[in-house]
Amino acid sequence: MKNLKVLVIVGFLLPLFSSCDSLVNDETTNDSLYVKFINDSASLYTITTIEIRNRGAVDGSQEPIGTWSSNVLQAGQKLVPGESTYFTLKLPNGEWAEYRLGVDGGTGNEVMLYDQPNYNGFRDLPITHWGSDERTVSVAITYDETTNTISVTGWSDWSGIED
Repeated sequence: MKNLKVLVIVGFLLPLFSSCDSLVNDETTNDSLYVKFINDSASLYTITTIEIRNRGAVDGSQEPIGTWSSNVLQAGQKLVPGESTYFTLKLPNGEWAEYRLGVDGGTGNEVMLYDQPNYNGFRDLPITHWGSDERTVSVAITYDETTNTISVTGWSDWSGIED
């Protein structure tokens, strides 16, 4: 009778342990991240270019593992302050990407922010695939009178789509 109880208990517990592997090796992991990108209403400039580069695991090396993408904005599309756009990134869960921006400098010419001499604004701006397969990213771009550059002066990156 004692052996029968042990067999019943083992028979009950064995399926529980054998299914644990599917929790660790989840083959349904989503490699796509749906992003809402906002040019914050506090911005003073219109965004003309958004380029993305994968940086790899959130807790891994900080070296880029890819090259810059082409502009994710559609041909002729611009984001004036307060406007947003949506796009999908091929970015595995637990990884992050960075973005760099080009803006209309005020005279119709595009200024790539990081290419300006004396640029001192935020860099390595993140889009993380963490906690959700949807992300809201916001950026504020203003003029820095100290360095005489157009700079990112604020940003955010949070899980979910903010309406």
